[in-house]
Amino acid sequence: MAAEEGSRDGTIFPPSKRRRSEVWSYFGYLKNSEGQLVEDGAPVCRTCRRKVSAKGSNTSNLLTHLRDHHPQLHSQCKSGATSRPSPSTSGTQTLQQVFQKQAAHAPGSKNADELTEAIAFAIAKDMMPFQMVERPGFLKIMKTAVPHYKVPTRNYFSKTAIPKMYNTVKTDVKKSLAQADYFAATTDLWTSERGGGEPYISFTVHFITPEWQLTSHCLESHFFPDDHTAQNIEEFFDNMLEEWDIPKTKLVAVTTDNAANMAKAFEDYTELWLGCFGHNLNLAISKALRMQRVDAAVKACRHLVQAFSRSWKKKRALREKQVVLNLPQKALIHDVVTRWGSTFKMVERFLSQQQAVCAALATERGVWHLMPKDTDISVLEQLCQLLEPLSTFTDALCSETRVTLSAIKPVLDHITGDVLDEEGEQDSALLKNMKRAIREDLTKRYTGNKVNEVMQMACFIDPRFKTSFIEAPVDDFVDSCVQEALNLAPPQIRQEPEEEQSYSSTPTAAAAAAAAKQKSLAGLSGLLKKITSARQQREEQASGPATPEDKVREEVRVYLSLPPIQAEDDPLVWWRGHASELPHLARMAKKLMCIPATSVPSERVFSASGYIVSPLRNCLKADKVNMLTFLHFNLK
Repeated sequence: MAAEEGSRDGTIFPPSKRRRSEVWSYFGYLKNSEGQLVEDGAPVCRTCRRKVSAKGSNTSNLLTHLRDHHPQLHSQCKSGATSRPSPSTSGTQTLQQVFQKQAAHAPGSKNADELTEAIAFAIAKDMMPFQMVERPGFLKIMKTAVPHYKVPTRNYFSKTAIPKMYNTVKTDVKKSLAQADYFAATTDLWTSERGGGEPYISFTVHFITPEWQLTSHCLESHFFPDDHTAQNIEEFFDNMLEEWDIPKTKLVAVTTDNAANMAKAFEDYTELWLGCFGHNLNLAISKALRMQRVDAAVKACRHLVQAFSRSWKKKRALREKQVVLNLPQKALIHDVVTRWGSTFKMVERFLSQQQAVCAALATERGVWHLMPKDTDISVLEQLCQLLEPLSTFTDALCSETRVTLSAIKPVLDHITGDVLDEEGEQDSALLKNMKRAIREDLTKRYTGNKVNEVMQMACFIDPRFKTSFIEAPVDDFVDSCVQEALNLAPPQIRQEPEEEQSYSSTPTAAAAAAAAKQKSLAGLSGLLKKITSARQQREEQASGPATPEDKVREEVRVYLSLPPIQAEDDPLVWWRGHASELPHLARMAKKLMCIPATSVPSERVFSASGYIVSPLRNCLKADKVNMLTFLHFNLK
C-alpha cells in the first residue's frame, strides 16, 4: 500500500532538518495533497518505495533495510559513496569529510597557521587594531569563509603572532642591509597625541643594492623619553647602528630637518649632514610670508575662511552662489600656519571662489567686515603667482624612491635663477621683495660649505646632468672627483702598479689560467682575442703601467664622452649597464646617489604611526608601536 502511494506521488523529499548520516541519501518523505512534508517517523526507501520505521532520527532500521534488501547500496553507504544523491542532498557531508576538514584547520595544522599568519599580516600592513579579530563582523566573515577555523584571540596576535613576524622580517631586513656598500639615513622627532604627548624618534636607511635598486627600510620608530639634546640623539644613533649591524664607516650622510639639536648632533657625526630641502624651502618662503603687507593679507583670508568653516549657514549660502555663478562647488580650505603649501592652497581656493564668497557675504550685513580689501586681494594674487611654481617642486620632492641629492642642484638653480628671477617692470615692488627674500635665504643654505661640494659631485655622477650644473672650473672639479674615486677604491687597487711590477716576470695563477683558456679557444674568435690581447699588451709596455689615477681619469673621459640620458630616465638603470665599464665611478654613484634630498621618509613613518597609535589603541605599548610600524613599512 505504501509502495502504491509513493508511486502515485512520484517524488521523495529529504527531511526538513539536515541529517548528517549518509544513509539519508537513500531515504526521504512524501508530501500530502497540500504540499506539506509528511514526517511521520517512517521514511520511504528511494529504491523500493517501502516505509521503514525511524523514529527519533534513529538510522539503525534504515541501515538494516539497506543491508537486507539492497546489499550493494549498503556497501556504498558504509564506504561513504552515494549512488543516487538527490539535488537537495548533494551538498551533504559525511562525518568522515567533516572530521577531515576540522583536522585540516585544527590549531597547529598547516592551513590554520597560514590563515593566522595572513590575519597577522593584515593587522600589521593595514594598521588594524588587535580587537579586529574579536569583532562580530570579522568573525562572521571567517565563519562563512572557513567555518572549521577558529580565530585566535587578540592576545595571541599581540604577544605571539606579531612578535614572531617581526623577528622573521627583521632577519630578512638584516640580510638586505648586508648587501649595501654605503648607507644614508633620515631621522626626525615626533610626539603622539596620546598620554599627554609621547615622544618618538624615527630611523630610516637608504642604499643601492648590487642590482642597482634604490632600497629603503624603516628600521625604528622608537620611544624617546630622554631630553632631545644632540648628545642623546647621537647616542640613539650609535645604538641603532649597532643593533642593525651597520658599520658607522658605511654611513655617508644623514638627512634631517634644520632643528638646532639635529644640526649639532650630525654635523660631525658622518661625512655629511644634509638639511631637508623641503624644510629649507619652507623656511625661505616663510621669510616672504612674514612681510607686513603679505602677513596682513593672509591673516584676512584666514579669518574669512574660519568664519565659513564655523557656520553652516554661510556654507549653504556659498553653495547657492556657486550654483548661480556656475562655479565649481568646492569648500574653502583652511591652512596650517607652519606649512606654506597649505597657505598657498587656501589663497588659491579663495581667489578661485572670490565672486561666490563675496556674494554670500553681501547677503548678511553683519559679516561685511570679512570682505578682503582690494589691496589685500592684489597682495594675495601676487603671492599666488609666486608660490604656484614652487608648489610644483614641493609635490615632486614628496617622492621617496627617486628624490636623491643629485636632483637638488638642478631644482635649486631653476628656482633661484628662473622662478625667482626679478622681471624688471613686470614685477611689482612687493613681488620683487618677496622673490629676493626667498632667493637669498635659500641660496645661503647651499653655498660656501661641504653640502654644495657634495651636491655638485652627486649631480656630476648622475648621467642625466654630468657637468651641466657645475659652478667651479670643470678641470678643477674633475680633479676633485678623481681624488674622491681614488679614496673609495679598495687598498689592493690603489697598490696595483707596484704589484704589477713585482710580479711582471713571474706569471700568476690567474695569468696561467687565462693562458690555458686562450689555448682552448679555437677558430676565428680565438685568433681575434689573441691578436687584440697582444696589441693591448704592446701598448701598455710602450706607455708604461697605468697608475690608479690614470685609470680613473680614463673612466672620467669615457663617462663624459657618453651622451647624457633623458631627464625622465632612471640613472640607476644606466649605471647598471655601465658599472663594469666604469668601476671607480660606479662606487661613487653608489655612495652619492642613495642620499635622500628630504626627510620625507621619516615624516611618512610618523604619519603611519599616527594611525597605529589611534584612540582604538590607547593602551598600545611603545615596543608594539615600533613592531607594527616596522612591519607596515617592510612587509611585502
